Order: sequence, then structure tokens, then C-alpha cells
Amino acid sequence: MNNYFFEIPVYRISEVKYNEQMEDFIRKSVPTYEGYEQMLQYNLKNPGNIHPDSSLVGVLCREFGGPWLYNEIVGYLRLYLYHSQIRVEYWQHDVKRIVKSRKKLYCRKSPKIIEDINIKDRRSKSELKEAIEAAVNLCECKFKGRYLDLNYFNMMKDHVDWTGVIASLSQ
Repeated sequence: MNNYFFEIPVYRISEVKYNEQMEDFIRKSVPTYEGYEQMLQYNLKNPGNIHPDSSLVGVLCREFGGPWLYNEIVGYLRLYLYHSQIRVEYWQHDVKRIVKSRKKLYCRKSPKIIEDINIKDRRSKSELKEAIEAAVNLCECKFKGRYLDLNYFNMMKDHVDWTGVIASLSQ
């Protein structure tokens, strides 16, 4: 039985790259387009008088693929405990070639995407945290061309009682 304790989304590209590509797409489609920020500032300075390109830009944003968050996820890394090891399973969008898409079916690509990280002492909070961080770092190396969204992991890793989490998985 696998005891999952954390998931990390894997994105096709970073949010910055995605937004740059969307801006280029809109600029090519709307000759008068000066940028999304300028349009928002125009709308704020002129309440009730919406910028003429606003609705077209909204349509083009949806046509390009919508917002980056969630829509560009191509897979998930699932960290789990297996006896005295931290393992990572990989679920990916089930296609031959990963491109921008809004129709996704995820399937497990690998039950073990990196080598096992052994834990010597399950009661050592620092050893558990180091093992989990080592697993995440190996995943970052493995997925060089992708963007791993580690925001929540990095925000929480120092505050989670990893010994309590592992103990509850072992019951």
C-alpha cells in the first residue's frame, strides 16, 4: 500500500514564459494592442469607458489557452512513503507529444521516477525533511525542461511535523 503525503504539479512551461507567449499571440492578432497592463490602467483611469480592445483580448486569451494556473499542468509528482523509503510516482498527460492542450487524461507513467531515498531514523524530524527535500531536488534535475510548482512545498516544508505525518502513514 502506498502512503501518499504530497503532490507537486508539473507544468509544461513557467508562468512567465507562458504569459510572454500569450502577449506575443495577442500582439500579432491585434495591431493596436499595447499590452495587457496598459489596457488595465486605461480601464482604471477611465471607469465606465472600457478600452475598445478589452473584449477582443479576453477572447484571444481564451483562444490562446486561458490562464496559466492549472491549464498548463502536464503531470503530477506524488511523494509517498514505502517502508523506510521516500519514493516519487509520476502521473502525466497521456499523449505522445506534450503541447498546449485543454483536453487531458492523466495516467501513471512511472511508479518510481527517481531512486529511493532511504530514511535511517523515522523519528528524526531533520532527517525526514532532508530526505523529502532530496527527493524533490532529484525530481527537479529529472524534469529540466519542465516547471515544478514548488511554491506550496517550499512555504510549508519548514513548518510541517514530518515525523507526525510519517507516523500517521505508518499506522
